Amino acid sequence: MLGILKYVGFLILAFIGVGQTYVYRRIQGKWKSFPVVRGEIIESKLANFTNTEGQRVYEANIKFEYDFEGQKYCSDTPLLRSPQLFKDHNFEHELLQKYKVGDRVNVKVLPRSPKVAFIEIEPFSRLSAIAIPILAVLYLAFVFGYGWFMVEVMGHDSDLGDRVFEQIQKT
Repeated sequence: MLGILKYVGFLILAFIGVGQTYVYRRIQGKWKSFPVVRGEIIESKLANFTNTEGQRVYEANIKFEYDFEGQKYCSDTPLLRSPQLFKDHNFEHELLQKYKVGDRVNVKVLPRSPKVAFIEIEPFSRLSAIAIPILAVLYLAFVFGYGWFMVEVMGHDSDLGDRVFEQIQKT
């Protein structure tokens, strides 16, 4: 049974790594097709709060106004975000320095729902791109290294193997 589980664990880890990259690429592809309009930043501040897990969260709170097809809209979603395991927390501070009240910006509008618009897409975290493959390799090394240890080391000491087998039977 453990033999199958080690492969399932690796597949899950690989799926998470490939999955987050795939989702990001899909979002990036959609991003390129959104219409662009001019907008103006009307608020730019750092939201500082504690989330439900008790962790301190800092998030750029940037509001902007824009006109789309003759109607005026206001949005507070500056970033089109994608799921990533390791986020770049300094990025929120960089956004505040980049977008000041009164700045004119290009705004990408979601055509089907013009109330939803974004200034930019969140960049893909390099840590996410690098850490998942490293974790997968470490996982493989641990799982298969443990298997090698059990077979090679435990298997050569027949008395030790017999004692372990006896202990298992007693329980």
